[in-house]
Order: sequence, then structure tokens, then C-alpha cells
Amino acid sequence: PLLSAIAAADELDVAAGDGPAANLAHAWRALIAASAVMDPAVAYAEYQELFVGVGQSEVSLHGSAYAKAARGGPLLVQVRDSLTQLKLVRQSGVTMFEDHLAAVCETMRVLITGLGQPNAFAFDVQREFFHCNIDPWVSVCCNAICAKSLANYYVRVAQFTDSFMAVERDSFAMDQ
Repeated sequence: PLLSAIAAADELDVAAGDGPAANLAHAWRALIAASAVMDPAVAYAEYQELFVGVGQSEVSLHGSAYAKAARGGPLLVQVRDSLTQLKLVRQSGVTMFEDHLAAVCETMRVLITGLGQPNAFAFDVQREFFHCNIDPWVSVCCNAICAKSLANYYVRVAQFTDSFMAVERDSFAMDQ
């Protein structure tokens, strides 16, 4: 269903040119096209080979594999401290570590939308979480995915993710 939803999505309407917004639009178009022809079983197998594997995965999706906390030590500890300060708790049954790319993206979604809260979190709170817990490592992770020869579909996902994060980075920088 996710592949079908992406394949059916509208392209981003961005004026011609270059820069983060144009890169995002290009990466989104490439992801839409790849999703339209991707076999779900092949995408699943590629995910398993790249990110799960037997023993150690080819590519880690955990921030602690790429960056240390601002004061040293594992990034995972810093992310957990951030979540505690924000009064965001791990849902029961979740086995993913909090510094996993999907988990920090989900945290940003909660911070932006205020899901489960009366309002969205303050912009400064969103920016702080992004700068401390995502920005130091997400591009390195995306580049690691793109560098793997067995990556096919997930190269497009990584390129889109990297482009999206560049737009986020620029958006947070504008208000400083």
C-alpha cells in the first residue's frame, strides 16, 4: 500500500532552478517513478538485506552509528534525554531504538503537528530536536545507503530523505 500511495502521489510544484526545494522536487519525482515500478516483495527483500541482514546490517539506520551526543557518549542517550524533557514516552510494544531514522522522523512529526498534545511544540523546540538529534548524522546515513551497490529502491528513498532534510535545515536556519 505504501508503494502504491507514493506512486499515486502528486509531484511537488516547485519553480525551476536549483537549491534545496528544486532538489526535493526532483528526488520526489524519482521516488514516485521508482515506487510505480517497484515490486513490494523486492522492496522488502532489499530492506532486509540493507538494514536488517544476518548478524550486522549493511547500513545502520541508527544515529548512534554516525554521531556522538553533543557532550560525548552515545547519541541514543541524548535522544532519550530529549524525549524525556519533551514528556514524550515510548509506546508499549515498540522495539525500535529511539535514535532510529524512522523514530526521529516520527518524533519530528509529533513535534510539528502536536499529535496527542493540545498544540504543536514551539518552533524553537522543533529546531533544537532536529539540530541535536537528526542533523548531525542523517546525511551521512543517506550517503551510506546510496553507496551500497545492493541498494536500488532505497537509493531513491535516501536521496529524497536527504533532500527533505536539507529543506528542513534551511527552514530552521531562516528563523535564527
